Amino acid sequence: MSTPTVLRFMLGKELRSLRERAGLELVDAARVIERNWSVVSKLENGVTSIRQKDLRELVRFYRETLGSTERGAPADGGDEVDVEQLVEINKGTDVRGRWRGYRSIVPKWFRMAMDLEADAEVINLYQSEIIHGLFQTEEYIRALFTDGALRSVTESTESAVKARLERQQVLTTDTAPRVTAVLSESALRRQVGGPAVMRRQLDYLVELSERPNIDLHVAAFGSRTAIGLSFPFVQFRIPSIGPQASPLEFVLVEQYHDANYLDGPTEVAEYSDLWHGLLGAALDPVHSRELVRRIAGEFARSTSEGEAS
Repeated sequence: MSTPTVLRFMLGKELRSLRERAGLELVDAARVIERNWSVVSKLENGVTSIRQKDLRELVRFYRETLGSTERGAPADGGDEVDVEQLVEINKGTDVRGRWRGYRSIVPKWFRMAMDLEADAEVINLYQSEIIHGLFQTEEYIRALFTDGALRSVTESTESAVKARLERQQVLTTDTAPRVTAVLSESALRRQVGGPAVMRRQLDYLVELSERPNIDLHVAAFGSRTAIGLSFPFVQFRIPSIGPQASPLEFVLVEQYHDANYLDGPTEVAEYSDLWHGLLGAALDPVHSRELVRRIAGEFARSTSEGEAS
C-alpha cells in the first residue's frame, strides 16, 4: 500500500490530467464543489485531500465534459476514468499516527523523502561527503548522531537510529526500488566514528553493491569532471496509478534544516542532465567495488596500527 503522501500526489496528478484534458480551468472545477480555486490547486499539488462526495462530483463533471469535447468518446467518458479506483486512493490519503513514537524524531521536512523512498520504483542518488542514509550501518548512524561520541547517547539518539534503520528496509522488500548511487570518494574516506567503524561501513557497502537492485558507482578523485560534485541530490520515480497521468518524478535537494522537493519539468530535466553527467564520469560498478574494498583495507591497516601502538 502506498504512503498517504504519495497517494495525495498521485490523486492530484490524475485529477489535474483529467481537468486539463477536458479543457477546464481551476475556477471551473472549484465551482462544481463550491470551493475556492486555491483549494483545487492544493488538491492537484498533493497538499490536501478531498471529501469523497466532492471527488465524485469532480470526476463526473470531467467525464461529462470529456464526453462532449472528445470526438468519438463515450458519453460517460468510457472506461478510462475509474471513479472507484480514485475513491479508494482518496481513502488512504489521510492516515494519522504514522509519525508517533520513535518515528516522531524524523523532522517534518524529511518525512516526505521517506515516503518517496518507500513508494519509488527508481531511486538515483548522489552523495558527496557522507555515506547516504539508506546505506549506513548502525555504528555509522550512531556516530553521526553523537558527533563521534563527543556527545552522550540520549533517548533521541536511539530513536533516530531506530527510525533510520527502519527506513532502510525499503531496499529489501518484494517491491524494492532500483537504486543507482554515485558516491564521491570523499564520502568513503571521511572518517565517521573512526577507522574500525569506517572499515565495517565500507564492507557493508560492498555487500549492498552485490544486490541485484543496487548499482554503486564512485566518483573517484581522478574523475574527469567536477561538474555537480558539490550538489548532493536524489531523484525519485514513482509509477502512475492510472492511464491519465504520467509517473511522479521528484528531485530532493537536502539542506541542514530543510529540503527542496522539485517536480517542475524544467527542474527535473536539469537534474536528469546533471545525473547523467555524474554517472558518466564515475567508475563502473566493478571498479567502484574494487576501490571501496581498497579503501576499506586502508582503514583495516590503520586500525591494526592503532591497536599495535
